Amino acid sequence: MTEEENLKKELEEVKAKLKEKEETTSALQNYLGVMDLKVQVLQAIGNISGTSFDLDKLLDSVMDMIIDAMKTEAGSLLLLDEDTQLLEFKVAKGEKADEVKKFKLKIGEGIVGKVAEIKQPVILPSADAELYFSKNISEELEFKARNILAVPLLTHDKVIGVVELINKKDRRKFIKEDLDLLTSLAGQITLVIENAKLFAHAQEKVKEFSTLINVSKIINSTLDLSKVLSEVMEIATVMVDAETSSIFLIDKEKNELYIEVATGEAGKKVKQIRIPITEGIVGWVVKENKSILVADAQNDPRFYKRVDENSKFITKSVIAVPLKLKDRMIGVMEVLNKMGNETFTNSDVSIIEALAHQSAIAIDNALVHKDLQELFLNTIKSLALAVESKDTYTGGHIERISRYSMAIVEELNLNDIDKERIHWAALFHDIGKIGVDEAILRKPGRLTEEEFNEMKKHPEIGANILKPVKQFNHIIPGILDHQERYDGKGYPRGIKGEEISLDGRIIAVADTYDAMTSDRPYRKGLPENIAIDELKRCAGTQFDAKIVEAFLSAYNKGLIK
Repeated sequence: MTEEENLKKELEEVKAKLKEKEETTSALQNYLGVMDLKVQVLQAIGNISGTSFDLDKLLDSVMDMIIDAMKTEAGSLLLLDEDTQLLEFKVAKGEKADEVKKFKLKIGEGIVGKVAEIKQPVILPSADAELYFSKNISEELEFKARNILAVPLLTHDKVIGVVELINKKDRRKFIKEDLDLLTSLAGQITLVIENAKLFAHAQEKVKEFSTLINVSKIINSTLDLSKVLSEVMEIATVMVDAETSSIFLIDKEKNELYIEVATGEAGKKVKQIRIPITEGIVGWVVKENKSILVADAQNDPRFYKRVDENSKFITKSVIAVPLKLKDRMIGVMEVLNKMGNETFTNSDVSIIEALAHQSAIAIDNALVHKDLQELFLNTIKSLALAVESKDTYTGGHIERISRYSMAIVEELNLNDIDKERIHWAALFHDIGKIGVDEAILRKPGRLTEEEFNEMKKHPEIGANILKPVKQFNHIIPGILDHQERYDGKGYPRGIKGEEISLDGRIIAVADTYDAMTSDRPYRKGLPENIAIDELKRCAGTQFDAKIVEAFLSAYNKGLIK
C-alpha cells in the first residue's frame, strides 16, 4: 500500500471516529435533554400535588404540562370506573377536547382499551394501520390521529387508567425516548391519583363520622319520632347527593309497607301510598333482609311503578337498606336518584346502612317512650274522667272542651307543640275538682257564696296536683288560668289581658260556651245562637277578643258541635 493510500485510510478512520464521537455526543445530549425534561416534569408534578388534593385540577394541570413538554397536538387521561369497568375521559386536551369526553371505552376497545388490557405501553407510528385503532371516535370528531403513544397507569399491577398522547408536533413521530419518559411519568401520575383518592377517602370518612355524631345528637335531643326521622332523612339525602328519600315501616296487621317519612316535593305526594310487603324493591329488601343498589329502576322487574304513577315522580336509581331492631325487620330506608345523572356507589350504600342503624335506634327509643307516655297519659286521663264522674251534671264536658279548644287552635294556626300542650291542658283543666267537696259538685241548685269560694279553688288545686309531675309542668298555666277574665275580674289570681296564658284564654272561651249550652238542674241550656251572642258581647272584657273571633270562625265552619 502506497503512502498516499495509507494517509487516505488513516483519514477515513479519523472521520469514522469523529462521526462515532458525534453520534455518541448527540445521543448523550438527547439523553441528558430527556432526563432534564423528566426531572422538570416530575418536580412540577410534585409541586402541584403538594399544594392541592383536588384530583380534577391536579390531573388537568399535569396533562397541560406533559403535552407542552412532549410537544403533542392532543392528549387525554382516562380512568377506569370500578363499578362499570369502563374507561372514562377524566382529562382531554386538544382541538376536540370537550367532545371526546362523552365517549366511554371498554377494556380491550381501541388502542386505549388494548393498553389497559395488556398492561403495556404502546407506540403507533401510523395509527390508521393499527388493527385496534378505534376509527369511529376519530371519524365522529373529524380529527386525524397520525401517531399515538399510550401508557397504562398501574398500581400493584392493577390498571386504574391510561395516558394517551396523539400527534407529535412538526409532523414528527413518537420515539423510544418519548415512551420511556411517559412511562416514567405514568408512575408519578398514578401516585398523584392514589394520594388524591386516599385524601378524598379520608375526608369522606371524617364527613361520615361527623354526620353520624350529628345524627346521634339529633336522636338524643328529642323523642319525637317524626321529627328525628325527618332530620335523619334530610341528612341522608345530602350525604349521598340524592334527589329524595323515605322511610317505609311495616304494618304487620295489613301486611303492607307504609311511608313514615318522605323528603322533598315528591315526599308530600306519596305519604298516603302503601305497598304490599311482597312488592317492589322495598318488598325485596324485606324478604331478602339485605341492602340493594338499583342503577336503572325503570327496567328492574322488582320496581313497583304505582308509586311513580301516583306521585308523577320518575325514579331512576335506588338504594334501599333494611331497618332492623335487634335482628327484627321493621322497615326499609330508601334514597332515590343520584343528582347530576350520576349513579349511586357502594360507598353510598355503606352511608345509608349506617344511617339506617341510627334510625332504628331512634325508632326503638321513640316506641318505648310512646308506650310509656300513653300508659302515663291514659292513667292521668282516667283520673280526670273519674273527677268528672263526681259531677253528674257535666257528662262529656272534658271531651267537648278539648274539641272546642282544638278548633280554636286550628283557626289561630298554632304549631304542633302548642296544639299538643293545649289539648292536654283542656283535658285536665278541671282535675282540681278532685279536691272540691262532692256535695258542692253535685248540688242541684245555685251555690252559696261560701260554696262558690270553695269551687273557685279548683284551678290552684289542679295546678298543685300536676306540679310534681315535671312532664306536665308545661300544661299547668292553662289549668291555673282557665277561670281568669281578660278584664282582670276572674280567679284565682285576678290577672288580666295577656298576663293570662294563651292556653287559659282559649280554654276559658271553650269552657264558658259549654257551660252556657249545657243543661243544669236549675236551668235549661241556652240555645247556641244566644250563647254565641253572649260571647260576642263579652269579647274584650271577659274574653280575649281574638280568641272569640277564632271560636266564631270555627263555629261558622261547623267545627263546633
